[in-house]
Amino acid sequence: MLIARQATRLAKRTYSPAALGHTRLLRSTPGQSPPDSAQSQTPQPASPLADSAPSSSDPTPRETQTGATPSADSLPPLNADAPADPAPSAAAAGGPASQVPPVNALSERQNSLAEAFLDLHPDVSPRTDDERAGGAFPGETTGAKARGAGKSSIEKKRALLARAAGLATLGGLAWAVYDLGKDWEDEDEQKKMFARSDDRQAIDEAQEGGWMGWWGRLKIRAADHLDYLNKPAWDPLLPPPLPEPHYRPYTLVIDLEDMLTHDKWDIEHGWRTAKRPGADYFLAYLSQFYEIVLFTTLPSYLAIPQIEQIDPYGAYIPWKLFKEATRYKNNAHIKDLSYLNRPLERTVVLDIDPERVQLQPDNAIVLKPWQGTKGDATANELVAMIPFLEALAIKGVKDVRPVIKHYEGKHIPTAYAEAEARTKKELLDKWEAEKRDTSVKGWIGSLFGGLTKGTIRDAPPETDVEKVRKTAQKLYLDEQQYWRDNAETINAQIEEDKQRQLKEMSSSLIGMMGLKPPTQPQPGAQ
Repeated sequence: MLIARQATRLAKRTYSPAALGHTRLLRSTPGQSPPDSAQSQTPQPASPLADSAPSSSDPTPRETQTGATPSADSLPPLNADAPADPAPSAAAAGGPASQVPPVNALSERQNSLAEAFLDLHPDVSPRTDDERAGGAFPGETTGAKARGAGKSSIEKKRALLARAAGLATLGGLAWAVYDLGKDWEDEDEQKKMFARSDDRQAIDEAQEGGWMGWWGRLKIRAADHLDYLNKPAWDPLLPPPLPEPHYRPYTLVIDLEDMLTHDKWDIEHGWRTAKRPGADYFLAYLSQFYEIVLFTTLPSYLAIPQIEQIDPYGAYIPWKLFKEATRYKNNAHIKDLSYLNRPLERTVVLDIDPERVQLQPDNAIVLKPWQGTKGDATANELVAMIPFLEALAIKGVKDVRPVIKHYEGKHIPTAYAEAEARTKKELLDKWEAEKRDTSVKGWIGSLFGGLTKGTIRDAPPETDVEKVRKTAQKLYLDEQQYWRDNAETINAQIEEDKQRQLKEMSSSLIGMMGLKPPTQPQPGAQ
């Protein structure tokens, strides 16, 4: 639209009488003669110089002044960049009629008004080859500058900051590579990282020295960092062990669902939860030897109500871990014992699914799930595990993993009962032999006037496990008697703590809303 308007203005100025020298611009057709004029009929004497070239004072060609329109053959080609050369025959003739007059810029491209405008205004003419290569339109600039020339202070500052950021990034990457491959801080870190990694090749490389050990440590630490989203919610999962007298050297990790309880749904009653026979006794008795950790894959809002029914006073299960504490790996929620902050050589885990303990199988004892019925074969399996577990703690086994590995593939309650029976038999056989020797020595001594005197033990001896077991049984009975005698007082304290916590929660909520909590009435006030 802008080009059309400018072309219209140019045409008005070009075709005005002042621009044409007060001559009339006529349109003629082939075969039609111009109108008669006295000026055109009267011959004008002309010098040879005037005949050979047009006058410099009159820019309008002779044919244009007389009204004759040049034919299509006499027009120059459309390419205005190449000048049109006159015909050789006309140049050889040398006469006025044979000479080709210069073509006006307005009629250079077949009298196209827009093309004439482009000829008179080169700043909006079609783009050249250089402009097409640069991608710019006529009259526009690409904005390109020579390198380092004409940079503003802001551009220089940005370049400096980008260079500094690049150097800082490279330095950080170099430090990260060094930090990942450095030596282990202590033996505990080495054990923890080896337990978390399932890359056996990297573990073997890390145990070597030199660059191979550095490369193995780098792979183990890098894999541990990249596994961030699949890790438990926090590390470590448990605080340091409790001090004496609550300290327990061994840790027992147990499951909840289908081990201590079983959930069942039917149309008549809906959801119901059954407690396994002997679960209370199992927890209360083994809490004398083990630090019991309940580790379940259930969410906390489902597991906590069941735990409160099993251990209402919180005396047997000091630590509870739920689904957010598991590690997601191989499409399964895994209980990674390396996050417990407890030595693995003194940790035992009881579970019903081997997939959940796949990272530490040597620490795991897998039991059959309990289906909620009292008469099935699995109902008493939990209580049957007590002799084996208490024996590990009583004997002070330094590493429980080889012992558990020894019973792999066997029914542990039965196999351990047989082993304990053999130990008991050996002790009794030894006692019988000593008893016979003592009887003979006593009889001989009586013959020689009591020079030797022997003692005969009528009661059979007990193993070390049986002695400690008898003491533990007595402590269990005393503790249960204490809970029964003080149940009313303890329940009142628990209810008081709940009311206090609810009150603190309500006052905190009111304070967050900017309201003043209600004042308590004074005693005796009306």
